Amino acid sequence: MALAMNDKVVVERDEMDRLVLMRMDFDRYEAQVIPDLRQERLALYHALRRLIEAVREAEHLLELEATTSYRGVLRAAERLLRDLEQRREEGTGGG
Repeated sequence: MALAMNDKVVVERDEMDRLVLMRMDFDRYEAQVIPDLRQERLALYHALRRLIEAVREAEHLLELEATTSYRGVLRAAERLLRDLEQRREEGTGGG
């Protein structure tokens, strides 16, 4: 059933209020939550990078013999850091 140009769509007040609230939530999410999450991700990225550097420096200065589990955790952190760097580059390159 197609509507002609002069036909009107009636929306109940409750439905309109719900749509307005949804739009307000979306606007707040877009204006506040997304930038906040980006800032938190950036802070975590820098903290992880500093942690990896500190562990490497301590390992070198103390001449630590790394255990297998220690190496695994360090490698996982390094992979995560590379992944974050790649996502960061994709995010800044794309927009």
